[in-house]
Amino acid sequence: MAGVNDSLSFSTAGYGQLRIREGVVYRYYNDLGPHSGNCTWGVGTLAHYGVCTDEELKRPVTASDINTALAKHVHKVERYIRRKVPNHRLTQAQFDGLVSFIYNVSDPSAVMDAADRGDMKAVHDKMLQYIYVFKHDAKGRKVGNPKILASLYKRRLEEAAPFRQE
Repeated sequence: MAGVNDSLSFSTAGYGQLRIREGVVYRYYNDLGPHSGNCTWGVGTLAHYGVCTDEELKRPVTASDINTALAKHVHKVERYIRRKVPNHRLTQAQFDGLVSFIYNVSDPSAVMDAADRGDMKAVHDKMLQYIYVFKHDAKGRKVGNPKILASLYKRRLEEAAPFRQE
């Protein structure tokens, strides 16, 4: 059975915004974002939980590596959105906002449930709750107290804007 969003895909503008929001890093680094302290590379691609090894920190990453990983991750997110929001038609801006949002969070289920119900105010409000940064150990478990990151709040405002109800 086809969903109402099956024809949507991440737009060129969406890709551009995602690259700006995530940044493009041609090496491995320890992320400061929502999955703080984890080894990351490229456009926010998680290499593994826990900090990078000295060897990884010296490893260069090519544009081809980055573009391949980005496309693969975005296609996975697109399929997830189509599967989780089969009943409420999204606009292109809403689809792009969800792709960017889900690219960056680990459990968007509350947001997706609201989107499928067509409750755009709830989507907007729930997206704005994902502004905390957690440190993780090498097994991916959250450790310590969460922190609010101003740049993450700004990002969420941008991603949630297409869902805002006046």
